[in-house]
Amino acid sequence: MMSAEVLGIGVDEALIDRWRDWFAPSVQPFRTDVLPPQVAAAVPIRQVEPTPEWTDTFFMYSGTWTWLCEEEFDSLRPSLRRSLLAARRRTVHPKLMPVWPSELARSGDDLMFRWVASGAVRPSRHRDVPGGVWGRAQAVLPQAERLAGTFPTSGSGPNCFGTVLAAAGLDVADGLIAPDRFRVWLDEHTEPINSTECDDDPGIVFVWTEHGDLAHATVTIGGGWMLTKPSQSWSSPRLIYTVREAVNSWRFPDTRLSRYRLLR
Repeated sequence: MMSAEVLGIGVDEALIDRWRDWFAPSVQPFRTDVLPPQVAAAVPIRQVEPTPEWTDTFFMYSGTWTWLCEEEFDSLRPSLRRSLLAARRRTVHPKLMPVWPSELARSGDDLMFRWVASGAVRPSRHRDVPGGVWGRAQAVLPQAERLAGTFPTSGSGPNCFGTVLAAAGLDVADGLIAPDRFRVWLDEHTEPINSTECDDDPGIVFVWTEHGDLAHATVTIGGGWMLTKPSQSWSSPRLIYTVREAVNSWRFPDTRLSRYRLLR
């Protein structure tokens, strides 16, 4: 039974309970290398090995970090707390800031749901896809309908490359697929195409490169619809957008879009 709806996707209580720990852990990381040296020197130092989920919640992809519990944070002088929160706000932008467990308990899960939704362009449109589109997609994307409009229950890891492979029938929906492995699959199971004429067909893999390196991939399900997973984060669902919406969401400098047709 679904307890809530986030980005147009039903979420059950078991997954929501996992989200609470991933979003608002009792001990939290604060980035210190972006602070003035005299400010950083006043922050207590504690090292904790982050889970992949905490890494994605707090954007711990670079830098130096220390970990504080809420009581320790509250005991710091106000100017130091403001500096730590300002650094966090810049680090997690454009998402909203995570909160302490006490604030989540007071405000309720809607605060967490808004944080999850703040990372997406728009809600998933999987319910708008006609049944006939799913039927035609079945031949080349046997798992696409099952995946569409779902959050990964395993946490962080499942990424855009794994979503494309899983939709095509590989048992990798809960795994992190590296770009090199995806490239091998792409070379073996697709052929490049050089026009937009097939964008309404199922099984057209859109691949973005950045400075020549694989950066992102999506796949069409037909009828002008696209299956996409924006990132590897636990808060990133498998969404259905129109092809145009998906393409517009990945218009970044120094990226290049290529198309490939899945071979049956």
